Amino acid sequence: MSTTAVGPGLSVRDIRASRPQLLLEVSRRLEQRRCRLVVLAELVLWRRSAAPRWTGAGSGAAADRYGTVVAGLGQLASSIAVAANAVAHAAQRLQSALELVGRADHRASDEGAWVDADGRLFLPVRSSLGDPVGESHRARLDDLLKAEVHACLQQARRAATRTDEDLHRALLAAARGATSLAAAGSTARPAAESTTDSDLEGSDLTVPPQASAGVFASAAWWRSLTDEERHQALRERPEWVGPRDGVPAAARHEANLVLLDRAERTATARAREAQRQASPWNAAERTRAQEQLDGIRAVRDVLARRDGAPRKLLLLDAREPDLKAVVAVGDVDRAEHVVTFVGGLSTMVGADLGRYDDTFVRMRSETRAIAEGEDVAVVTWIGYDAPQVHEITSSIDRNVLNGKLARENAGALADFVTGLEAARDGPAHQTVWAHSYGATLAGFASLRTSSIDDVVVFGAPGLPFTDIAQTALKPGALNVLGAVGDDVFSYGWMVHGTRPSEVDGSLRLSTFALKDPGSGCNHWMRPRAAFVDAGRTSTGHSDYLRAGTDSAHNLVAVAAGRPELRIVQGADERACTTTGPSLGSDPLRWPRLVP
Repeated sequence: MSTTAVGPGLSVRDIRASRPQLLLEVSRRLEQRRCRLVVLAELVLWRRSAAPRWTGAGSGAAADRYGTVVAGLGQLASSIAVAANAVAHAAQRLQSALELVGRADHRASDEGAWVDADGRLFLPVRSSLGDPVGESHRARLDDLLKAEVHACLQQARRAATRTDEDLHRALLAAARGATSLAAAGSTARPAAESTTDSDLEGSDLTVPPQASAGVFASAAWWRSLTDEERHQALRERPEWVGPRDGVPAAARHEANLVLLDRAERTATARAREAQRQASPWNAAERTRAQEQLDGIRAVRDVLARRDGAPRKLLLLDAREPDLKAVVAVGDVDRAEHVVTFVGGLSTMVGADLGRYDDTFVRMRSETRAIAEGEDVAVVTWIGYDAPQVHEITSSIDRNVLNGKLARENAGALADFVTGLEAARDGPAHQTVWAHSYGATLAGFASLRTSSIDDVVVFGAPGLPFTDIAQTALKPGALNVLGAVGDDVFSYGWMVHGTRPSEVDGSLRLSTFALKDPGSGCNHWMRPRAAFVDAGRTSTGHSDYLRAGTDSAHNLVAVAAGRPELRIVQGADERACTTTGPSLGSDPLRWPRLVP
């Protein structure tokens, strides 16, 4: 059981008892009264203009009296308008609070739990599964449920309490003669646990929660806003929305387009200034400025593609030297299957976003073809500053041989995936495809409570756990791909933890195909090319996504939620990839030079 106490104010029971429709009816009737007063004022003016003309002191007094009556009627009508608008706005905000309570009820029901009238969450008695992996996964689901229900009810109480206070203030001001909403006072204030900047003074926007409050708090904040408030946030505070996990993709995209324009102006000015002051001493600054500008242009190029695949910009962060960007192909708010790809060493927006987008448009199509009529979205997540080749010798903390970057950015990946779920009306099957150093990052993310359902690591140098039971993944969720000739996969575990294929509970999938399955191979008598199906076999560290390979097929099968279509590594493959003297001389061993 968990509670949702947030201090004094309206309770969950009060919200359940509220009737926003009655407030809307009150607002409608107040508007009717206002219209009658306006008509009455017009009638008084007409009667005065139609009356016989006369002069003298009495005429002047009568004219003054008519003016006073008309002005009074106008002021009263304006005050009624303030009250009507305040009541209508309160009804909309209270409806949002009521819907948040309804979401908490619905999510609890989905997991076999329930929320009582006072907002206390009750979990059912869970019988023992007798499986440590299953127990860990179920505990993860319960933790996610508690976090989401708590965030929904907490924000509902805040929104309802704030609405009640604002309505009281507005009605009192209207009764005292206020003739505008501005005169009645602000209709929104920062949330209790939010931080504010000095430049927010006078704003009528509700400040979002701190990032530390979690993605469910952000999702609840967005749901608590009225449509008008959401549009206002997008217009005036896109930086609140664009990078915020838990907000729907459509809203993030709209906000990030504004941030993209800002970033491009800043990057262009920076690049021009660096070129203007060109000298041997600012070569590094010129390079970084140009890289950031190239990254922004790469984002624009991808978003401008007209190949029938809808794209959304889910993150654009130009604050760090290396640009961060996240682009989705497909509708992550509604697709039944969502894939998030994490790249490894040397991944950069400018150099890699375009080619990844090309690849994932194809792989999304392949996934949809076997997803039994369900939709698929694929996300290129370049949401961290990946280690670069030159840093192998120039940096310790950012060195690809150091797991520090992976550990520090695991939370960002876990929050992103969980935020996609928090923003949706219904759950999605979420898969993470993680390559090279990105697989180590995904491994650390798997240790956190998140909405990751399945993981495929390929070319992984190592994982930070020895047993899938140590993670929050479900049984059978960790899939491992390791190609012949991939030295990162073969030896990276020496510095990055556990060899992925040796993690208890992991499943090794095939990357290697024989021309004649079942016939075995003979390294002593003939070169490998004589018995290997090169079209289906991945070689080296950069060949996993190539069309037609077994590795690409396995990635697609997992993403589509079709585990029965996976090609599992068999005894022949193990024998052919681990035995014989031809390993050192066979040209298939060496990776193709794919950046």
